[in-house]
Amino acid sequence: MELITKCRHLCQVIFIISMISLSNGHTEEAKPTSAPLPLQHNQTSWQQRPVMRNSVQRWKVNQTPGGATSSSVHCDYKELLTNLHDRVSLMVTVDEDLRQRLDTIEKKIVQFEESNLARMDSLAVAQMDFDKHLDIMEHIQRLTRRGVDELLGEFGAYMRTLNLSHIPDNRIHSSGIANVELNVLRKTKRQAIHSSQQQQQPSSMPISDSQKLDALATLLTSTRGAINVLHSQLQANVTKLMQQTGNLQRRVSNLVRRQHNQGAIVSVPNFYATANTQQQLTTSCAQGVSTINGILKLQLTPTSDPFYVTCEDQLAGGGWTVILNRFNGDINFQRGWMEYKHGFGNLAGEFFIGMDKLYALTASAVHELLITLEDFQKHRRYARYNLFAIGNEMESYELKLLGKFEGDAGDSLTYHAGSKFSTFDNDNDGCVDCNCAQSHKGAWWYNWCDQSNLMGPYHETDYDKIEQYRGIYWHDWLGGNYSLKAVKMMIRPVNIDSERR
Repeated sequence: MELITKCRHLCQVIFIISMISLSNGHTEEAKPTSAPLPLQHNQTSWQQRPVMRNSVQRWKVNQTPGGATSSSVHCDYKELLTNLHDRVSLMVTVDEDLRQRLDTIEKKIVQFEESNLARMDSLAVAQMDFDKHLDIMEHIQRLTRRGVDELLGEFGAYMRTLNLSHIPDNRIHSSGIANVELNVLRKTKRQAIHSSQQQQQPSSMPISDSQKLDALATLLTSTRGAINVLHSQLQANVTKLMQQTGNLQRRVSNLVRRQHNQGAIVSVPNFYATANTQQQLTTSCAQGVSTINGILKLQLTPTSDPFYVTCEDQLAGGGWTVILNRFNGDINFQRGWMEYKHGFGNLAGEFFIGMDKLYALTASAVHELLITLEDFQKHRRYARYNLFAIGNEMESYELKLLGKFEGDAGDSLTYHAGSKFSTFDNDNDGCVDCNCAQSHKGAWWYNWCDQSNLMGPYHETDYDKIEQYRGIYWHDWLGGNYSLKAVKMMIRPVNIDSERR
């Protein structure tokens, strides 16, 4: 813009100079055309004619060179102005092209940052799940070691009572484990040779306690070796995951610093912004904060936007955040993508929390999922999954994490694990030649197409003979031709003890 302004000023100056020059040229042209001097009274008429003829000839002689010079000067200025105008137009075109390129680069940077943030969230969820499995394996290893130590101690006491050998207790010195394992293996080998020599002799004697202990000790020894191998593999995987996370964080930091240097402003959803704070925030219904008629205000981080949720404290230990509630058909669930993104309904009645808030909750901590179902005969069933998480909008809110099932309703959701969310105006299902959301009149994580659909049409009458798959149904309980009366989906952080603390 500064360059364009300077060019405009330059053009104005040149135009003013040209106008001044042209005015000077017109002044010089006007001089020869001035009126002739008045004649004296004593001059006769025959003396006037030669004088005027000479004046006209003299004016023509003086006028011809001056007019040619002024015309050439005028053409030079006109050509100069034309060239300047062409150059200014070219510079404006180049400036517009550069601005469009800068806008394209900024958009690509924003998309890259959003993609990296989504990958970081996915890696964080995977890392938390991996840490949980690692803790479980370490706990199993400790229990196995303790069991081996106790069995070896009892076996040593038993062998000492028989005066066969002295086996040092593992609890006294760590080197005793190797000696115990060696003695157990030797004795097992001797018994195997002895039994092979007596194969031809019929024997109905039962297996002795010492043989049972030997076999058990051998099994525990092999189990311990397998656990050690698995532990080393887990440590290597954790190290690799930490390295990848560090590299990704450095790349994101460099990208953010580059955007700040370029003065770029990026607006991202603010439900799950990260920041350090000393203030205690209410991030889950599992924290034990008192509610008002079951309604609680959550704020995941100090810089994020707060929002209200419905809490359920009566089922399965309480602390559940309700994300979907249907029981009378007051709310139509056949809606578009934007409405499912932001949520709809009334927290005191039927509602859906919204995909953005659901992603923010599952990205802030690893959650579990509880689904309750009820038919029109007031029979109730439930389905519970120990892990649950979805992706962001760039990933079409993919059902990224669904854990192990338990319950009496049957597992009709595992079929949808890994599927993207679909609505009638945004088809992301696995069906190539169909739109499951349109044909089933709902919205869900459709695969090809579904085994459950809790966001389908509500049927208050003829609920037991609906058109197949066009209702609120759970296939493994009442099939695809029965539309349920009430359904509720709830999530809760897996580590509920730390949430309550």
